[in-house]
Amino acid sequence: MTDDVARLAGGLRTTVVRLNHFLREPVARRGVTPTRLTAMATLEKCGPMRSGDLADRLSITAASMSRLVEALEEGGWVEREPDPEDRRAQLLSLSDDGRETLARMRSEGTGELAEAIRALPASERDLLAAALPVLVRLSDDLVASPSTSAQRRRL
Repeated sequence: MTDDVARLAGGLRTTVVRLNHFLREPVARRGVTPTRLTAMATLEKCGPMRSGDLADRLSITAASMSRLVEALEEGGWVEREPDPEDRRAQLLSLSDDGRETLARMRSEGTGELAEAIRALPASERDLLAAALPVLVRLSDDLVASPSTSAQRRRL
């Protein structure tokens, strides 16, 4: 890795971590941990699923999943229902309150970020707009790559 690429990677990582911290503040105020948020967003995107399948997607153990489901149910963010394919199993789905909570958190975080972006000079907003497709592709590649996911789990 060249020094320029290493510096770029380091700067991007630091900036994304700081930005992520800022964007998670409205979430944290509601008692939604990063893992809870990821679980809720996964259920929203993928629809109802068994807790084992959700645990696999989140790369967490069955014991951690059990505690997570308990917390999500206590928060009123998810519901359990019998799996129509196997009545002995249950499916987790995002509740109406869970959908509303996700929407509210996204709106708050997006609104604060939009205000900060609006305050930037037009030339810097243009640079952000040009960089966004590259950042999206980079994040999609990192998340979708099985070798990257396996590597992250080993760390």
